[in-house]
This record gives sequence, structure tokens and C-alpha cells, in this order.
Amino acid sequence: MALPVPRSVPVARAAAAAGGQLIGVLLGGVGRLRRGKSLHPRGSVHEAVLTVWGTERPWEVPLLDRAGEHRCLVRVSRAAGLPSPLPDVHGLAVRLEETSGTVDLLLSTTGVGPLTRFVLLPGRTERRPMTTLLPVRTPTGPLQLRLTPAASGTDARTWLLSTARGRGPWEPVGRLVATAQPVGPDPDPPLRFDPVHHLPAGVSQYPWVRLVRDPAYVRSRQWSPRSRWRRRPGA
Repeated sequence: MALPVPRSVPVARAAAAAGGQLIGVLLGGVGRLRRGKSLHPRGSVHEAVLTVWGTERPWEVPLLDRAGEHRCLVRVSRAAGLPSPLPDVHGLAVRLEETSGTVDLLLSTTGVGPLTRFVLLPGRTERRPMTTLLPVRTPTGPLQLRLTPAASGTDARTWLLSTARGRGPWEPVGRLVATAQPVGPDPDPPLRFDPVHHLPAGVSQYPWVRLVRDPAYVRSRQWSPRSRWRRRPGA
């Protein structure tokens, strides 16, 4: 069930580092042309609540193991910024402020099968399953998250949260509910999400994933505005 990942040998590390640098250069070039975000250039930010039910098979990750509610922010966007109804890879970013620090989770539309969960899939609507695409390391093995759109009223947007060990089956662990209306007065305030360094307690990046992702996120943010948004007092 465990996900096979490249071993920490010089060739694998060099390949991951080279791939990360190449992706970073490409994203930096796109950002320079746009004079803004190279990926997910436009979106909307919503206040949300993540409810975790607790799990019978602990991950040794407090955020997922302990039942509770977590207030958070959600940003919904299209990766390439193509206008609807053109197909695009849809993304959802979650920002939580936990006692251990800031936690950022980034999910994109993918398949959900043992292999397709690692493949980005464009579509016309965001109402499709999303995963974290690349695994993170936990004390009990590789972890992936999945959000599946669920039926909800007109005043909320709801997703079912599931987890998987490697290529194993998905296990429901919670629910994410976001307001239908974005925050104001700016519906897309400048926020910088960093899933490489803003990890939940008990989670770390595989070395090969860090080598691929780190340069990509650094270069993609070169032309992005600095994060300045703060929650309104009492909100």
C-alpha cells in the first residue's frame, strides 16, 4: 500500500532538483510576463470551518486525529486563469492558524484512483474531486488528502475531507464548509500560501518533493503581491 518514492540517492536527488529548478524558471517567466501570480492568478477567498471527526487509525497528525472544529480561510481559483467555461485545473487552498503555527493545504482537481490521484485533470467546473497531488510523510506512512464536493444549501459550499495512505483506499475524516460569499471588501486579498513549509504538526516533506516544489513556489511568488490581508477584529 505504501507509495513508492525515489530513494535518497545522488541521481534521484539531482533529477528532482533539476526538475524543480526547471519548473521554477518556467513559472518565474510566466509571472514576469503577467506581472503577477504565474499560477492561480485570480480567485476568491472565503471564510470556512474545517470539522474533523477523528479517526480510528491515527496518523499521529493532531489536525487529523483529534475531533474538533477549525476556523480557516479557503481560496478557490483556476490554475491557468482561463475564463469559464474553458476547462482548467481548479485549485483550493486552505489556511489554518493552529497552535503549532500556520498550516497551508493546497489541493487541485485530479483523479482519485490508485494512480490518477497523482495526475492533474482540467475540467469546466470546480465541483470535482481534488487532492494534494504529492504525498507528505507522517509517522505512519505517506499521506494524501482529498476533498469531494458535497450537496449544500445556497448559503454555503461543502466538501467531504478524506485521507489515504499511499495508493490505499480513501477514508472520510471530516468536512469543510465555506461561505458562499467571499470576504470583503476585496474578494481576493493578497495571500501567500506555502504548502512546502507551512505543514501540520507531525507532517514533513519527502526530500524529493521538497526539491521539486521549493524552487517552483519561490519563483512563482516573485511577482506576487506580499500577503497583507488580516481577519477583521471580532470576525
